[in-house]
Amino acid sequence: MDDPVITASEPQPTAPPAPPEPAPTEHPFEFSGDAREYFRIWIVNLALGIVTLGIYSAWAKVRSERYFYGNTRLAGVPFEYLARPGPILKGRLIAVALFGGYVLAGQFGEMLQLGLAALIAVLTPWLLVRGAAFRARYSSWRGLRFRFVADYREAIKRYLLLWFPLVLTVGLLFPYMKFKQKQFFVEQHRYGGHAFALRATARDFYPPYLAAWGALVAWAFVSSMLTGAIVFSFVSQQGAHGPPPAWVSYAFLVPLYSGYFVVWAFLNAALANLLYNRAELGPYRFRSSLNGGRLCALYLGNTVAILCSAGLLIPWAKVRLARYRAQSLTLLAGEDLADLHAEAGEDIDAVAAEMDGLFDIDIGL
Repeated sequence: MDDPVITASEPQPTAPPAPPEPAPTEHPFEFSGDAREYFRIWIVNLALGIVTLGIYSAWAKVRSERYFYGNTRLAGVPFEYLARPGPILKGRLIAVALFGGYVLAGQFGEMLQLGLAALIAVLTPWLLVRGAAFRARYSSWRGLRFRFVADYREAIKRYLLLWFPLVLTVGLLFPYMKFKQKQFFVEQHRYGGHAFALRATARDFYPPYLAAWGALVAWAFVSSMLTGAIVFSFVSQQGAHGPPPAWVSYAFLVPLYSGYFVVWAFLNAALANLLYNRAELGPYRFRSSLNGGRLCALYLGNTVAILCSAGLLIPWAKVRLARYRAQSLTLLAGEDLADLHAEAGEDIDAVAAEMDGLFDIDIGL
């Protein structure tokens, strides 16, 4: 009987490694506006607004928006603002009439004014949705308009009903509420056949807010101690011969509000970076690199310049801020931008868009 022949198994061919995914193409945002050029638009808008008792403000808004949109470019293509002054004017007149009614209601009784305030609060979700839909509908890039999908039921939950558990938790749910509101605002937007998505969680919103709250408490404590030391030193020198001068009362407010200003700038930068860095549009991503210190210096310089110039440097401040925000934002394209295609939308009334601005309703990113 022959012995079996033992042969070594032949090595199996291995599959070649998968090629690495190509790096996304970077398209930085650019802003090419000029302060002197915008000043001419701004001063004419201001003069005509005064002469027409505010009627021209709708045309002024369109001119200003078209200037900033047109000077903001992505991949060399400018954005467009397509709204017309007529609907905006109608919206502003209705908004001013409602606001005037609210103010006048206080002359006839607090209950009537409270009733109107409650009505405005109930209408807030509708105002937010219609205002966002109007702005999206008349914003365009590469000939394609943005779109905001109206969902009133979800807006009521996130912008109205969440206030009840917020009060019950003594404000501890505030970061969670802001997350739900920002998530709704981002994910209802559409562009180029894709829906925006926010890949963040409520947990991501707590560190910026907790850091801001901690900084505010610490700064308030330090300001109180410094003010107390100033008052104690003054009383020790003057004795009990009357109250301290009025400037001592402001010695606490000036550093306190200065600290609030700094914390707000850092929080603004942190939240903007969080939103953009976690936002997606199909195969497209964003990268935001706002710096809290630089943004704080920018706000401070703009504020000082506006105050010292009696408001004449407002155009310079707006152009300066728009340029920095654009320089800090980049689109990371995983596909060719030519793959974007149009979506059907509907015309949106401008009434809600103007009312939410008048009543200081925050819906921006």
